[in-house]
Amino acid sequence: MSGSGVERSNFRGNRPLSSNPPHSICVTDRKVVSFTHLWTIDHFQSYLDDPQSPRVLFSSYFSPNFGPHTDTSWCLKLYPKGVNEKSVEYISLFVKYVRGRTDLQAKAEFSLINSRGEFHIVRKTPYHIFPTGGDWGYSEYLMRMVLTTQRKSELLNADQSLKIFTRVIIVGESSSSIIHEEKKNTYESLVSLSSHLGSLLTSTKDNCHDVTIIVRPQHFNSLVYEHKSHDTPSSSSASSSPIDGAKSSSKKANSNNSSSSSIGNNRTKRKRYSTNSGGSNGAGESSGETNNDETTSTALAIPSTPTTMTFYAHRSILSVRSPVFAAMFSHSMLEDQNSTIEITDLQPETVRALLEYIYTSNVEEIDEHNAVEIFKAADKYELELLKQRAELIMMNSLSVSNCTMLYIVADLHNAHELKKRVLNFIMRNILEVTESDDWRILVEQHPALATEAFVYSAEHAASCACSS
Repeated sequence: MSGSGVERSNFRGNRPLSSNPPHSICVTDRKVVSFTHLWTIDHFQSYLDDPQSPRVLFSSYFSPNFGPHTDTSWCLKLYPKGVNEKSVEYISLFVKYVRGRTDLQAKAEFSLINSRGEFHIVRKTPYHIFPTGGDWGYSEYLMRMVLTTQRKSELLNADQSLKIFTRVIIVGESSSSIIHEEKKNTYESLVSLSSHLGSLLTSTKDNCHDVTIIVRPQHFNSLVYEHKSHDTPSSSSASSSPIDGAKSSSKKANSNNSSSSSIGNNRTKRKRYSTNSGGSNGAGESSGETNNDETTSTALAIPSTPTTMTFYAHRSILSVRSPVFAAMFSHSMLEDQNSTIEITDLQPETVRALLEYIYTSNVEEIDEHNAVEIFKAADKYELELLKQRAELIMMNSLSVSNCTMLYIVADLHNAHELKKRVLNFIMRNILEVTESDDWRILVEQHPALATEAFVYSAEHAASCACSS
């Protein structure tokens, strides 16, 4: 009994895995291929102004340069004036599976690169089965008037070109296998390596960093999000009615603009690159001037002001762990050797946990109090396993007081399993939930979500009545 008690206390005490080595090891592997393409359309404004402009534009073919699908070909399709009558006020954007031997399961991520090399209008489709010749994307990707009337957004470059950055992620079958004794040494070496990388991050000595991350959070009401377009990912050949599927996160790149408030009268210096618009939960950019942050050592984090904290990191590690960071660095968006990234839509402790996971694949303290923020950050920087861990904690901490907020978060970030779990909870506790202040805010600001919850509850009640 005493031995088992000691073992449980080791786990509760966040002891490293090296002090509790497993007796056997199993690995479940899934082949995932991710590849990107940058498409520049010169003089794009002319396609919007010319009544005789082509109905659809095609990019050149592109393919993954590694993995099992190098023989496939893909391209982008853009409709400057919409793919159908319903979308005439929008730009429609799709990725097409041009050539390949078999159907593939994949998803696409689209974003615009503005004149400063920043990501904007980031939209991510759910996974979709692509037949050869099939396409998938958004019939209502972006309203044309955003490009024609809001020049200050700088989505068009100085030469009126439009730059579209696309990531295609192909997934295959998964398989599990036991790691035999001869491979355990390799595994234990990786655990040791994770520990050393963690010490590199937290070292107070010069850690040869080449990236400076400044976290300057802005305050916002977590229940207030900018309304999303309910345009679901679809095929360009589909009818004008939306197909079934998860709602897109079409306005994540601007969501915090509508909900964040200014902190005092300070304005922040415009950076070469800001992650505020670079991920799934980005906010707008900052401009103006600010006081310089003074730091005196190269420790993990130095509080510079009551709301500002500085972290030091390494671009090679950030790039290999996060596709979003890799995209930043691979396209020369950060020019200097000591590049600076500014983050205003995350709290310092969230960024600390994010970096801890990137360096060590572990987060010591993740619970119901910080799971939502870590979930948003993991989604923004495409750290899928961390996102799943946070999502599981959110599922297990559902209550009347937080289900409305989690409902919005799940919808905004295309978290289908979390959203289903929340809808089931709302259905079982509908009287208590609908009497809360949070629910009244939801009805006022997100009537479509409130309607969806009522329809879900009614349909489930009807199916229960029929089955009885």
